[in-house]
Amino acid sequence: MTTMPAGIELFAGCGGLSTGFLDAGLNVAAGFELDARAVDAYNYNHRYRGSQGFTADLSVASGATLLKRAGIKRADFIVGGPPCQPFSIAGKRQGKRDIRADLIGHFIRIVQELKPSAFMLENVPNLAAISGGEFLDEVKAELRALGYTIDHRIISAADFGVPQNRKRLVVLGVEQKRAVRFPAPTHGTLERPYLSASEAIDDLPDAGEFGETGIYNHEPTAHSADMIERLSTLEPGKRERGSFHDRLHPGRPSYTLRAGSGNFSPLRPVHYKHHRVITVRESARLQGFSDDFLWPDRIPRLQQYRQVGNAVPPPMARAFAVSLAEQMGWALDAAALAGDPSTREAANTLTDAERKALRTARMRGASLGKMALNAR
Repeated sequence: MTTMPAGIELFAGCGGLSTGFLDAGLNVAAGFELDARAVDAYNYNHRYRGSQGFTADLSVASGATLLKRAGIKRADFIVGGPPCQPFSIAGKRQGKRDIRADLIGHFIRIVQELKPSAFMLENVPNLAAISGGEFLDEVKAELRALGYTIDHRIISAADFGVPQNRKRLVVLGVEQKRAVRFPAPTHGTLERPYLSASEAIDDLPDAGEFGETGIYNHEPTAHSADMIERLSTLEPGKRERGSFHDRLHPGRPSYTLRAGSGNFSPLRPVHYKHHRVITVRESARLQGFSDDFLWPDRIPRLQQYRQVGNAVPPPMARAFAVSLAEQMGWALDAAALAGDPSTREAANTLTDAERKALRTARMRGASLGKMALNAR
């Protein structure tokens, strides 16, 4: 009897990589992430599938500790998107010392400690441009020194059925192989074109309270009358000059969704039909999450948006999981990892009025428009 391979996700966020790997039929035993709110969302959406999220500082956690918390003896694969911190490699310091100071260096360290058969490191395309490409070369050299065959590519999530123009850099590593293969695109041809924004979200009603729509994470953003008037004249696929809002085009993939950090909240795309920015649910659809992936209403809506924007699109992750399984000779069992989402506790515990009051209290100026912001 062959034991199903098991792995872990590092810097997991809400678990886009875990979702895709579980959907493919590869067991992600645990996800590790520093942000407790992201771990909350991870557990709500993965625990019923047998994957547990843990709050962990991966700059100090040992590989042995991670295995113990995950409840496995070996990690056959490791996946993750460690944040790249440019300041840690800028200035006079160069080379391996800088890599080890960056969170990417801790991903390498954990790979070194746990010696998985394969790994997947996901990051922003700009990683390849840092120091004229020298930083990425150093990262790959360190991983090769651990005994892995390494390759990297900048890929588009749209190539794998994600309705979003989202480019990412992916580094793959496999042991005891002469070459590493990347999954072939499934979309972008005449026979199977890219998925458009309207194909992803057109069946959703206009944003509204849960009691009005019955749809989770689909509450509207409040805009000023001035902002609504300006958005009403904004053509699909164009940018509003005053606010810099981009309007989705119904016949094309979405713009890249961004997360923001700290007090920075990036502008969200404007719906191609409604005169408002897209909701969390619409954002999740454009990122390739199914409607079973829910954010409990105890998680602030700004955090919900950020978790979506930070995530690896699950369909893209699924394609990489299938490809790695084929290369490593691993059997896939998606049915065993499907779980039953109806066994979860209720995602909404607040009333519509309570959620609306919280949204109002946390309102940010970018959604209101410059005039409203200046009047506050």
